[in-house]
Amino acid sequence: MTRVAPPSRPAARWLIPGIVAVALLQTAALGKMVTDRAALLRDGFEVVLETGAIDPRDLFRGHYAILNLAITRLDKGDVTVDPALASGAPVYVTLTAGEDGYWQAQGLFAAPPDSTTPVLKGVFEYEIDQQLILSFPFDRYFAPEDRALELEALDRADRMGVILALDGKGNGAIKGLMIDGALVYEEPLF
Repeated sequence: MTRVAPPSRPAARWLIPGIVAVALLQTAALGKMVTDRAALLRDGFEVVLETGAIDPRDLFRGHYAILNLAITRLDKGDVTVDPALASGAPVYVTLTAGEDGYWQAQGLFAAPPDSTTPVLKGVFEYEIDQQLILSFPFDRYFAPEDRALELEALDRADRMGVILALDGKGNGAIKGLMIDGALVYEEPLF
């Protein structure tokens, strides 16, 4: 009787190192996302946009306030508009400081403009009746229930502002919230 050797398992010896390598890559990617956001919040150019809030509740994500940014609905005659803008495409909004402390849209561009003023990147949704409708990736502020309910209960006379940190490419992150010029929330770096 001849003895047959068990089949060789070259893949088995790479299983543990492969799992470790994948885990390290995922950890590094997550770490980069966290440090990039912290760097943006720490070093980004700070602007304050006027907003209002509505407090809905999502069964899976909890309470959040929808931030109705004033620059999401613009009168076409109030800003410079690039004729190359298309619905659903990126829009780059140049901002200018307003007398009331809130930043306003100055121009809308289909490509990143050469500008010394801050630029905010969003999406050009559509135009209707001389109104330009835009959206931005930070239109929701997730909060504990008590904070979200507090934002919902704001008197309509109160002016709310969202503090954004912007990088040089138009990307932004919520850095804090203000009510009537007073800081009510500041996003922690970590």
